[in-house]
Amino acid sequence: MSGTEPRHDYLWDRTGPPDAEIARLEDILGALARREPAPALPLPPQGFLAAQWVGAALLAASVIIAVGGITLAYKFRQPGAAWTVTRLQGSPTIGSLEVGDRARLPVGGWLETNERARAALMVADIGHVEVQPRTRLRLVSTGQGSHVLQLERGSLYATISAPPGQFFVQTPSSTAIDLGCAYTLSVDEEGGGLIRVLVGWVGFAFGGRESIVPAGSACVTRRGVGPGTPYNERVSPAFREALQTIDFRGASPDAPPALDLILAEAEERDEVTLWHLLSRAPADDRDRVFDRLAAFVPPPTGVTREGIRAARPDMLDAWWNALGLGPRPALTK
Repeated sequence: MSGTEPRHDYLWDRTGPPDAEIARLEDILGALARREPAPALPLPPQGFLAAQWVGAALLAASVIIAVGGITLAYKFRQPGAAWTVTRLQGSPTIGSLEVGDRARLPVGGWLETNERARAALMVADIGHVEVQPRTRLRLVSTGQGSHVLQLERGSLYATISAPPGQFFVQTPSSTAIDLGCAYTLSVDEEGGGLIRVLVGWVGFAFGGRESIVPAGSACVTRRGVGPGTPYNERVSPAFREALQTIDFRGASPDAPPALDLILAEAEERDEVTLWHLLSRAPADDRDRVFDRLAAFVPPPTGVTREGIRAARPDMLDAWWNALGLGPRPALTK
């Protein structure tokens, strides 16, 4: 067929012989054909179709954003954004409401016990805290790998089973940083506190001042200063008082005699105390602390008197590692 010959196609222009299958379909569908003409539809206003397309696009974008927001909120939500509180004794309160057998402490919520009340808190899925009488604390935040309480006053007992640096208790004078442990922590009306470590380690930090407190040791903290020097619980009362003189009244005339007492009473069990004093004693007295610690744990190669007088971090870390207590815990990430 040339390009000038007429085209005979029944399906195209109803010329030529019809295909048998097409004819059969026409017979079946013919009964459904509309006889009257289709009604005229009004034309849409100028710009209507464009507006409809824009509206549809905006709607689709809104749906995408909403779904994405929900997905992100779900992904980054704080797991367990409220902790379970169990009443142990008396009538603890959350805000103005008394705790029954059980309740939930939300993020930002305050839990308070009077002189006859005690309560237990589940710390997400990593441990628990027993809240003692006359205590006021707040759940600051809780999320993957970080759980923070604020202890305004009173006492608590914490047992944590998690990698170091996941549980924190803020006090008016220091922050307790769990290093995998069990401990008690108390805060008085002036904001000072005392931590006693039963298992593992706890870091105590404030304004760049850090103390590392091992099991069997305690550490005092004072508002405006931060943590003092850790000490073994078996030291004498005079030893403890001498440490507080050095830590919190270092400019006092009583400080030099206090250091004399500590160095005279120090035993091998006090190596952590002596290590902290390497950087906290007055520079003129650090040679004496150096000699006393060296009597129990010789300084490793490269650690010099001059470096310790200057409180060089690398030398302090090297001597810590020589104590045989494991690597020095990192209190800040």
